Amino acid sequence: MGLIEVFGDFIAFGCGKNILIYNNRNSETHMLDVSEVNEKLEINEKNTGSNDEDKLHTYKSCETQLVSVRASPDGQYLAVACEKKVVTVWSTETWKLHCSHSLVKRPVAIAITSDSGTLLVADKSGDVYHFPLKGVTSENELPHLPYQKNSREERTEKWDDTKEKPLMGHISMLLDLTVTEDIRYIITCDRDEKIRVSHYPNSYNIEAFCLGHQEFVTQVSLLSKSNQLILSCSGDGTLRLWNYLKGLCVACIDTREQTTSLLHHYEKYMQQRINESEEARRYLPDYPAVMSFSLHSSCSEDILVAALLHRIPAVLLYKIKGTEVEHISTVELEAEPQVVAWSQSGELIVQHEDNEQPLCMFKLLNGKVQQVAGHDLVSLGRKHKHLFTGQSWLNLDILYKQRYDNVADYMKKKEERLAMEKAAKDGLIPPYKKGRWSK
Repeated sequence: MGLIEVFGDFIAFGCGKNILIYNNRNSETHMLDVSEVNEKLEINEKNTGSNDEDKLHTYKSCETQLVSVRASPDGQYLAVACEKKVVTVWSTETWKLHCSHSLVKRPVAIAITSDSGTLLVADKSGDVYHFPLKGVTSENELPHLPYQKNSREERTEKWDDTKEKPLMGHISMLLDLTVTEDIRYIITCDRDEKIRVSHYPNSYNIEAFCLGHQEFVTQVSLLSKSNQLILSCSGDGTLRLWNYLKGLCVACIDTREQTTSLLHHYEKYMQQRINESEEARRYLPDYPAVMSFSLHSSCSEDILVAALLHRIPAVLLYKIKGTEVEHISTVELEAEPQVVAWSQSGELIVQHEDNEQPLCMFKLLNGKVQQVAGHDLVSLGRKHKHLFTGQSWLNLDILYKQRYDNVADYMKKKEERLAMEKAAKDGLIPPYKKGRWSK
C-alpha cells in the first residue's frame, strides 16, 4: 500500500500528484503526469453533456492525490491509483499511458497477480474489482468511462451494461489486499480487525479468517519464501505472522517493547488532539498504530521487516526466520517517516517529513544499522524536494471506533436515584414520583 515501488532497475516515488521514476542503472529520472489523465476524464464528461452536476463537481474538487503504486511482476507495467476514482496503467518501456480504469468509489489499495495478467483494486466501500492488465493497448483510449452517448437514457443504459461488477465485498472499509503466488487466494484486510482469505476468482468461497487483531488492519503481505505465511500490522500496535490457510496466528510482535523511550512523541500528539476536541478521548488509544511495513528477502533464509508507527520518528527493524521473529534495531529519525521500502541491494529507503532532505538511506551490516549520507537517492530527494512536500497522508484517527461506556452512565444515574430515595425517606426532601405511573 506504499508509495515507493522498487522493481527491476527502477524506483517509483509517489510525489503528491505525480510519479517520479528513478533509473538505478544510469541515474536518469522521468516524471509521470497522472493529473493529465484525470483532466481527460473531466473533458470526456463535459463533451458528453452530462447533467450530473454532483459527479462533475466531484471530479473538479477532488485533488489528484496518489493512493497506491504497484509494478507488475514482469516489470512491464506500473499501476497507479489516485483519489479521483481512477487507476492508470503505464508502460515501463515508453512511460506512456497504457490504459485507465474509472471506479465507483475511491480506491484504497491495488494488487497485481503473479502472471501480470490481472489488476485488482480495493475501494473504500469494501468492494474489490478486477481488470485485465494487458487488455487495452490504445494510448488515448480511456476504457470503462461512463456516458458515451448524448442521450441521457442511452448513457444510463450504456453505463449499466459496461460498468464493472465487484469481484467480492466486505461490509467494512478495505485497507489492503494481496494475491497468493499461485493465484488461488485473494487476501483482504479491513477496518473491522479482520483478515479474510477467499478463493480466486470464486471469492464467494471463503477459505479462512485470520482473527486476533484488536483494531483495524492496515496492511497484509505475503512472505516471499513461504507458501502459507503472511504478515499483517494493525492499529493495536502489533505485527502478526499468520498461517493464512489455517487462519492461525503463529507469532505476535508487540512494538511497545521497542518504543518505550519514544512514546512521548505520540503522547504529545494525543494531548494536542484532545485539546482540540474532547471527543478524541473516545477513540484515541494510548499507543500508536503500526502504519505500514516493508519486506526484504536476504540471501539467507531470513526476511527483513521495516515497520513504521504513527507519529513516532523511528523505523523498527525485525528479522523473520521460519516462524520466529527477532527485533534487530530501532532507527531513530529527526522527522516522522511516512513511507519505507527496501532497494534491490538491501538498502533501506525512508521518506520522511523533512522539507530539505525528504529521503534518507540506511544499510544493515553485521546486525548494525548505518546511515548512507552520500547516496544518490539522498541527492535525488534534495534535487526534487519540492515534489515531496505538501503530500497528504491517510489520517489513521478516523479508523478508530469510538468507545462508549454506557454501563458507567447507568450506574451513575442509579446511584443518584437511590440517594434521592434515601433522602426522601429520611424527610430531607419531599417525596417524588419514581416513574410515570407512580401515585
